[in-house]
Amino acid sequence: MSNEVWQQVYGRLAELALGHRTTLIFVNTRRMAERAARHLSERLGAEYVTAHHGSMAKELRLKAEQRLKSGELKVLVATASLELGIDIGDIELVCQLGSPRSIATFLQRAGRASHQVGGVPKARIFPLSRDELVECTALLDAVRRGELDRLIIPPKPLDVLSQQIVAEVAAKEWPEDALFDLVRRAYPYAKLTRDEYKDVVRTLAEGFSTRRGHRAAYVHRDAVNGVLRGRRGARLTALTSGGAIPDNADYDVVLEPAGALVGTVNEDFAVESLAGDIFQLGNSSYRILRVEAGRVRVDDAHGQPPTIPFWLGEAPARTNELSHAVSRLREEISSRLGEEGDKQAAFEQVVQAIGVSAPAAGQLVDYLATAQAALGTLPTQKTVIFERFFDESGGMQLVIHSPFGSRINRAWGLALRKRFCTRFNFELQAAATEDAIVLSLSTSHSFPLEGVARYLNSKTVRPILVQATLDAPMFAARWRWKS
Repeated sequence: MSNEVWQQVYGRLAELALGHRTTLIFVNTRRMAERAARHLSERLGAEYVTAHHGSMAKELRLKAEQRLKSGELKVLVATASLELGIDIGDIELVCQLGSPRSIATFLQRAGRASHQVGGVPKARIFPLSRDELVECTALLDAVRRGELDRLIIPPKPLDVLSQQIVAEVAAKEWPEDALFDLVRRAYPYAKLTRDEYKDVVRTLAEGFSTRRGHRAAYVHRDAVNGVLRGRRGARLTALTSGGAIPDNADYDVVLEPAGALVGTVNEDFAVESLAGDIFQLGNSSYRILRVEAGRVRVDDAHGQPPTIPFWLGEAPARTNELSHAVSRLREEISSRLGEEGDKQAAFEQVVQAIGVSAPAAGQLVDYLATAQAALGTLPTQKTVIFERFFDESGGMQLVIHSPFGSRINRAWGLALRKRFCTRFNFELQAAATEDAIVLSLSTSHSFPLEGVARYLNSKTVRPILVQATLDAPMFAARWRWKS
């Protein structure tokens, strides 16, 4: 968004905070938490606003929670670190900055307000784009319908099983059959077969070969007596490498001269920083003294204007159920718009059935009506639209409008990129959002549109029909897939 719009958002948040005793603002990333806390502290006072996220030291997070409980803070800007399992006192208002990407997440965060017997939670959502406006409207529609995200428990995750076996045999000897029976008592492994179990044990016992020799053999298997024992190093590996959360390369931020840990920053941010740079962490400014291996030593910058650090790989993806709600909302509005583009019926449906305010509903209907006029219909999970256009440099962009969520779109985009590269012998780039995939081609290649249509029709998604229509002046193609 433009700076002018951001200023309006921060101004509205400050206005709402002044009208309530305590306000909890949820954001999706740590960088956004720091940014919002900085701008709100300029409006409300630094002593009344602070940030709360996983890259802050435990002691600083606890201090922020206690200040919120005691009423010293008016605003706490938090990520998912304050979403579950923490008693943070009486909150009068919850604000969600950006789409939460999940129905359950929104309900959990909104439920932080008025969390007492007889209390009615009160929350405000601030979409950050028109696509997020559609998504947040679909979210409210799903809440009114009583829908929730489905919990999916992965069946028989063998990587976690391997970790548990190493941890168990590192502590004591285990008979193979007894350990198998123990594992099968856990619900995800209730249908684990003995052959699958033996394959995992064999892998842990034999390890694998690399250029540097044999490694990763953590278990000694006594095949004669059927007993498993931990090898040398198994206990240390179980303690230091357990869990399914990937490791990150964050640098500790140490405040001098006390030597107190105040949080962490991403490795890339630390390496790119220089002595004397000032950055913000937890709504406090710090000056970098020196960057060491795995550690950034800082001192207090006493409120000097800072830069905002960044962290990688943290924005959540939209759930399948919310993606379905987005598709359903598009279908309903498209049917009410009709071929004549009658906005009034769609507007009334959004305002009356979903309960969205009139200004937001007007923007939503205008946006989707414009999209329908440009594409011929609105993309849904039943109708995927392919749109081709040329950018200012002459490069061709192929946009696949597919509201399946970024987890599906990223995988699909990578698969299409690889297939196009091997099938048509040229390189292209792929990117994905919650609602679309973009395949970008440089100006030095000609894109065989009809060949791609035939290829997709025959190879990718049977029995889906691809219809291609060409606009002669710009060779703009709109492909509509219909089930």
